[in-house]
Amino acid sequence: MVNSFGSNTRTYGDVHFVTKKYEKTVKGLQFPVKTTNTGGMFARNFNEEAIKDGLLQLIMTQRGERPMRYDYGTTLRASVFAPLDSQTVSELRNSIQTAIEKYEPRVIIRELSVVPVTENSQINVELVFSPKDNVFFSDRIALTVDSQGVRING
Repeated sequence: MVNSFGSNTRTYGDVHFVTKKYEKTVKGLQFPVKTTNTGGMFARNFNEEAIKDGLLQLIMTQRGERPMRYDYGTTLRASVFAPLDSQTVSELRNSIQTAIEKYEPRVIIRELSVVPVTENSQINVELVFSPKDNVFFSDRIALTVDSQGVRING
């Protein structure tokens, strides 16, 4: 029997057992960082949105940019000025995959594609991922790298 407090109550003879329902909530800052209307606090995201924003922050951070964690981030922004060849694409893909495996243990990479588009001199990056505690849910991050910089698509 579930009571109004979200607890389960079981009775065995004259002994009552109460178990609380436990839900894991992932919290994080919204990306890009925004403030709320309540006292200038930073806006926050929860669960899958928090994980997606954490991935975006990781991918968009240039390796060596974060103090005290010089290997945090990827080479995505550096690839804006790199030659558009198979070596750049391979290094970028490895950089993203390695960073996610090391710094985002909450996700499973379902698909990571890094595709050069020579006609437009751009690289399209698409990441499909699932949170480890909810494998039936998947989300997508799509980025474009070109001479204008890095754009988030969608």
